Amino acid sequence: MTSLANKFASRLAQLAPFGKRTDDPLANLKTATRWLESLPIGDAFKCQEAILGALRRFNENSTEYTKDRLAVFMLLDERCRDLQDTLVRQYLRNPRMSRPLESQLWHAVYGLYWEIARGYHTFVLHLSREGAGALQDETIPLLTLRAIRTFGQLLKWRAIRYLPAGEKLWLRLHNLYRIAETGGFPRRTQRAYADDSADCSCETAYLHILMLNLANSGTLYPRQLDLVDRWLCGWHGMLRLDERIDTNVHNFVVDLSADHGPRRVRKADSDKPLRFWATADLLQRLQQIQAGLRDGTAPTGLGLTELARTAESQELLEHLHRQWASLANREQRRAPRETVKRLLDVAHGLNAIIGQIKAAAAPASVSPYGIGINYNEADDVQVYGFITDRTRERVSQLKMPAFQNSPDVERWVMHDESEYGYGAIVETRDKDWLRVGALIGIKSHDDHEWRLGIVRRLSRLNDETSSVGIETLAARPALVMLHDTVDSGYTVNGFDNSGASLPHPGLWLDSDPATLILDPVHFALGKVFQLHGGASQERRFVALGNPVDRSEGWTRVLAEPVST
Repeated sequence: MTSLANKFASRLAQLAPFGKRTDDPLANLKTATRWLESLPIGDAFKCQEAILGALRRFNENSTEYTKDRLAVFMLLDERCRDLQDTLVRQYLRNPRMSRPLESQLWHAVYGLYWEIARGYHTFVLHLSREGAGALQDETIPLLTLRAIRTFGQLLKWRAIRYLPAGEKLWLRLHNLYRIAETGGFPRRTQRAYADDSADCSCETAYLHILMLNLANSGTLYPRQLDLVDRWLCGWHGMLRLDERIDTNVHNFVVDLSADHGPRRVRKADSDKPLRFWATADLLQRLQQIQAGLRDGTAPTGLGLTELARTAESQELLEHLHRQWASLANREQRRAPRETVKRLLDVAHGLNAIIGQIKAAAAPASVSPYGIGINYNEADDVQVYGFITDRTRERVSQLKMPAFQNSPDVERWVMHDESEYGYGAIVETRDKDWLRVGALIGIKSHDDHEWRLGIVRRLSRLNDETSSVGIETLAARPALVMLHDTVDSGYTVNGFDNSGASLPHPGLWLDSDPATLILDPVHFALGKVFQLHGGASQERRFVALGNPVDRSEGWTRVLAEPVST
């Protein structure tokens, strides 16, 4: 298919190229095409990095606005789309990657979007201000649409990293939409890129960005934000901007003169350039999709893309319904917050929390493998009739209590508190683990009992600090050991030595219904464990039920008693 950039290639031989060097690979469309074909196709990151560098030089080293320059820029934009998609998929599919790798990928993706947005924005401003006859009439709607969509990607990728908008992105985006209105083409449908599946307009692209921003409350995972972004492509027809407010219909507003995103309609100021829209039709569509999922229809059959899973989609749709509802039906806080200054110890990750709870228990009652006698001690009794000094020494080392300066424990200052959790401002330069969904243990520095919390909201205030919202679980966690009930048949001295029966630690929550937190690698629906420990200190059998919550490195499941 012929590239859109070729349509704008100059046929005027005398137009000067933007570069002054004769060996510049981007001197004209022909040399740019040849340079792109010479890039290492097998390495997506290096290829994308090379194009990013070319775009950066392109934007910084020239002030000419010719057809040739525009054609070269659009060619670079179109050719890097597949490479960009490859890096985006790598980022979203690897939530456990290290912070250096995450930072490298994020900056590569964001940097390319920034240079593309910067280039289109410059061309649109120049053409709309100076005018260029046929060139202006032919290209401004397309360039404006591409610019709006790319600014939307910048806002999305800042949200993925829980960053504020910054860089006057909202003002620039609003200005682009005002250019579309002034030019009389906000609702002109067109194909932004040749490989797009549907046409779009500046208004629908702009509303798409506004709705995605409303969905983002700092509580979504990057994958969930990406899913909402994809879902919105199928819901454009249910949204429309109006200049005049109808208080019986409209429930959201955006100020085109302000450097912030949309708000719920409260009190309209007639002196400002406001645009209003309603979400009633979209909310009705969400209810229909939710009903379809409950009836067993696959997400793909309801237009939720092939990447969506039923359980995740139901939870996400419920979130969207709350975020996109009217002012009267919006999500309310479950309990009021109170400003406090409270010092708490924090341990993160299931293994670290288990270690702290185990170490905080009475040393005489804690064995390295659970409550009571352990496997090494049992072997000594079987062979010698007593426990050897070597085993006692090993056990004493494993029972060492937790120290306040343990590397697994940090000290946070909580700034507000409610019945259901805390809010804190935390230094995050060295906290690669701090993400939405992280499991943490919390206790007062002078207390001995740990409680469990989950990071539910995250907003990075700057490069060094973040605002964190923590939900605390009401039930106190109790350390339990989970013994597999599968017998391998291979025993020594009456004990299974295959490794299949070695216990796995978990956290028992005596809630209603009872739940269990364990490592996801040990979870299988219906799997039966012999459970030892907890408040009752008795052995019992439980079957793992459906998960009620999960994130990286942990899952919380229903624990159903099994009669023996």
